[in-house]
Amino acid sequence: MQFELQRRLVGAKVPAPAWPSPSARIGKLLRKCDFALPVTLIVGSILFILPAFAWSAPGNRSPRAAAGASTADPPAPTPDAKLALRVYNYARIDPVSLALSEKMASAIFENAGVEIAWVDCSVSRPTSTSLSRPSPACQSDMGPTDLVLRILPRHMAIKLAARNDPLGFAQICMESEPACELNVFYHRVDELAVNGYRTDRILGYVIAHEVTHVLLGPGHSEEGVMRGQWTRDDLQRISWGQLLDFSSDQSRQMRYAVLRRMKQPVPDNPTRANSVAP
Repeated sequence: MQFELQRRLVGAKVPAPAWPSPSARIGKLLRKCDFALPVTLIVGSILFILPAFAWSAPGNRSPRAAAGASTADPPAPTPDAKLALRVYNYARIDPVSLALSEKMASAIFENAGVEIAWVDCSVSRPTSTSLSRPSPACQSDMGPTDLVLRILPRHMAIKLAARNDPLGFAQICMESEPACELNVFYHRVDELAVNGYRTDRILGYVIAHEVTHVLLGPGHSEEGVMRGQWTRDDLQRISWGQLLDFSSDQSRQMRYAVLRRMKQPVPDNPTRANSVAP
């Protein structure tokens, strides 16, 4: 009876123990290590590679970073066509607002490949308490690349304004002639600044418009900076900071005109042409 009970106990299926035996635990651990080891190495390599790219010093980029940069658009070249504008602020515009207008005009010309240098010349009369002297640069000799910008108030503008000069006018000068003048009628610019339109940005466009007349002659285009009369949509875009532009032909002819004033070689030596429609 005792033997039969032992035989039955031995032959019966006993549930698996709650904890595996030491040998089973070791085997299971080894199987986990065989699978996890490559994954750990891959993850570790990624964690070490990323900081290497993120903290690479400028000028010492990794080959992969350099390869990535080579596929991006190249940076815009520094303009080699340069003009200088001597600004006479007879309208007494606030210096901060005037600086914003100059910055706006510079951005417009930079897109066309022309760099503008601004020289603010004082028009204040010296008093007993304060001497206002013009900048030494305003006293230097002028060449063909030096233009004179006069921003006029109403009482000065009405002596010069004509019906077909709503915002200002520019002299038509030979390319070898120094100190060509352009005039802006500030009260008319101010009249456009309604419905939330920004005066400083509109003034920047008016300056760019008149400078272009100096370089390309009279005439206007159907759209862009050289439109004869800006629409409400144009004024809204200007106020939002969305650049109106020159046509590609206008940009090229304007850049060539500046290079000729600088006595620099011009590609294919094109003749001076008015690139805007009459």
